[in-house]
Amino acid sequence: QTLNGILSVLSTFLVGSGPPPGQSISGPIGLIKQGSNVVATKDWTAVLLFAAALSVNLGVINALPLPALDGGQLVFVLAEALTGRKVDQRLQEGITSAAVLFLLWVSVSAAIGDVGNILSGAL
Repeated sequence: QTLNGILSVLSTFLVGSGPPPGQSISGPIGLIKQGSNVVATKDWTAVLLFAAALSVNLGVINALPLPALDGGQLVFVLAEALTGRKVDQRLQEGITSAAVLFLLWVSVSAAIGDVGNILSGAL
């Protein structure tokens, strides 16, 4: 589900097709809603599985090669190792700034989609 959500957001961003950006992924609002649904079941196994899935999901997202995340910093380190010289600071800052803007866009889109889904009863 994580990979499908990421690919959906990227395809919508790059190609401009597919569902509206906030409807294919859930942000913090949807996550809290789903978490409250799991806790409401009072099944501790389900709660622990939800927490484990959340932890794995966070690790996968953090490992993506986006410069604002750990995976992106690893890409810069690998580039330095392969070329034998440091990546230009201004270039690295520009790329990181663009990645942060992209992540903010995804976060805001997800939050708007979550609110819309909650209001429509879809979530």
